[in-house]
Amino acid sequence: MEGVTSFSIDLETKRVTVMGHVSPVVVLESISKIGETSGISVEPIRF
Repeated sequence: MEGVTSFSIDLETKRVTVMGHVSPVVVLESISKIGETSGISVEPIRF
């Protein structure tokens, strides 16, 4: 996915973390095609 610089998947907590310059809506749409989604949390970039 364009704009994604990294991602991680935690199977235990069923959480996907996506980092980069990408729209949260685009990420949610992409992930929802694969399976169940319960929401999205957007956090500011930490330097």
